[in-house]
Amino acid sequence: MSEEPDNHDYEHKASVREHGSVRREKEDPKAGLEPITLSLFTTCAAVLIVGGAYVGAKSGGFDFGRVTTYGPEGAESPPGLPGAVEELGEHEKYLLAGEQVYKAVCNGCHQVTGGGQGQIPPLVDSEWVDEGTERLAQIVLNGMRGPITVNGASYGAQEMPAQKGSLSDDQVAKVMTYVRHRFGGITDSVVTKEMAAEARERHGAQAAVNTVASLAPADAMLPGDQPEWMNPEPAAGEGEGGGDEGSAAAPEPGT
Repeated sequence: MSEEPDNHDYEHKASVREHGSVRREKEDPKAGLEPITLSLFTTCAAVLIVGGAYVGAKSGGFDFGRVTTYGPEGAESPPGLPGAVEELGEHEKYLLAGEQVYKAVCNGCHQVTGGGQGQIPPLVDSEWVDEGTERLAQIVLNGMRGPITVNGASYGAQEMPAQKGSLSDDQVAKVMTYVRHRFGGITDSVVTKEMAAEARERHGAQAAVNTVASLAPADAMLPGDQPEWMNPEPAAGEGEGGGDEGSAAAPEPGT
């Protein structure tokens, strides 16, 4: 019997070479995972660069205090658009300061709505808010103990603490103004620092907490003049028509 040459080693080496070449081949890309082309990448990059530059130029550096306005130079922006922010008047500033005092001192009991809670009486449409300023100042300065009737309902189980030791005359004046404006609808007058100082002069030395019997009459108002900004004088020439017809009334907008 003849012996044939042993070719196992040759076949093994051929198999190794074949598998090695297969491993070096790249797989075909799967659907949806094809590599992005250079042209598409370049286009997207250009869009991002140009768009970013445009937004940056028109946003004022993302500083909303100096947003770019549109339209003819000097033209006013319509209400609600950038550049149409109006500066607050003195009355609005006064009310905002009073609101801050209210939130810090009164909000916990009387609530942000002025509706009160439980035995704490409401401030909304309360006769103790929208009538005399002297007795309201007494209540703020020296506190209040019931019974007290507000809008026909009786309260008295909860005592209001005095605030004369924690609030200045200016704070008393502003919080009274805010309360009367917000909850009493008093929009044509304010309580001034001088009025609050007068109330403190009259009643600040009182040791006991107020009762209804110790308060000033309902119509007692603290003396003092209103600030000039509450009744601004007309500008020079305003309202002066010399009696000529057609010059007394200003034209309506858009006419």
